[in-house]
Amino acid sequence: MRIDKATEDKIKEAASIVDVVGDYVQLKRAGAEYTGRCPFHADRHTGSFMVSPKKNIATCFPCNETWNPVDFVMKMENLDYPDALRWLAQKYGIFIDDAPKFKNVRSSKPRPPQPPHPPLTKRYWPLEWVRAYMADETDAFVRWLYTLPWDAAQRARLPKVLKHYGVGHSHFTTTNREGVQTEHDFTIFWQCDEQARLHNGHLMKYHPEGHPKFGRRIKDDEDPYPTSWIHARMKRAKTNPFNPDTDEASYCLFGQHLMAACPNATINIVESEKTAIVMATAYGGSALNLWMACYGIGNLTNANRLLQPLIDQNKRIVLYPDHDGVEKWKKAAREINYGRLRINTDPVLKWWTPEDGEKADIADIILRFLRDGRREDMAKRDPRQQLIDKWRHDYPSFDILADRFNLQPTPI
Repeated sequence: MRIDKATEDKIKEAASIVDVVGDYVQLKRAGAEYTGRCPFHADRHTGSFMVSPKKNIATCFPCNETWNPVDFVMKMENLDYPDALRWLAQKYGIFIDDAPKFKNVRSSKPRPPQPPHPPLTKRYWPLEWVRAYMADETDAFVRWLYTLPWDAAQRARLPKVLKHYGVGHSHFTTTNREGVQTEHDFTIFWQCDEQARLHNGHLMKYHPEGHPKFGRRIKDDEDPYPTSWIHARMKRAKTNPFNPDTDEASYCLFGQHLMAACPNATINIVESEKTAIVMATAYGGSALNLWMACYGIGNLTNANRLLQPLIDQNKRIVLYPDHDGVEKWKKAAREINYGRLRINTDPVLKWWTPEDGEKADIADIILRFLRDGRREDMAKRDPRQQLIDKWRHDYPSFDILADRFNLQPTPI
């Protein structure tokens, strides 16, 4: 029997993510949220799995997944959507005629009506930090970029791209309990919006060797400090000025600040900051296309509202999913339901080959074209961009005019 909408809403209102996750995971209070170890992967770091009572969701950063109570039960118990609702109905004592009796359900009281939360104050970081921590060629990620087989125009564009996006670098030392010191070098991908407000900084560590793994970020099983955020790093160092009960660490798209200088640009959204930098170098040089990153497959959702500033300005948006994220981003695009939003899967479906890997993104495809010398495939893009490129090729003075009339994205 189908569950009617009123009963479905009642179940969702009753279900508490803290109760549901707490049946499987030992949770520890951390300010306004809870932390634990993700049950879906070999999690060794309690800070990587967060449960938010306010948002009624659980998030695992290594998995790049976010779950509400129904989603969590579906994955944990291997149930479809209707049976997950029935599972929760049994847990919270909500009667459904055809509900089966699940053996492993712990009864809980329904979540009481939630009073409206006072809005948190968004805090922004000093913009001077971007200029103070700019990356140079000692940064592992930047060194890797310079090893790529760019043509002359792309190689000349690369330092401009790094400057425009404000790519930074951080170095610090940690000491373990045995007194052993370890040096850490991070690339910083700053998140600054079109109003020049610095929201956050995403710290990523890259391999220092010059082999093909160089461009991939270091994973949890290779290094205890593979990735972090500025606000989390300062909190760990007890220098974070945020109050977790009244202040909110905010996020925006990587590269969002470039919208101010390019009001007519199409916004191309990819997952990783690395991909945005590679694509801006390969296809940059005009005010008609901007590349931005949402820093993860699970972050492009209606709930996160990362695209809202773009939608509010009626921007044309094109999504470029990774090979393993096509269906998820198609679903997200349907949920966002914005008329000027489309999704382009050609690079990771039509151009993809097994050698690219299951998690390949558009940058992986384009870099393969560069290595193979197949530049003709890279021309299959916006005809306006092709025209700009032709002008740059035919008229060497075009770069001077572009700079004079502000056709280049301006740095932070």
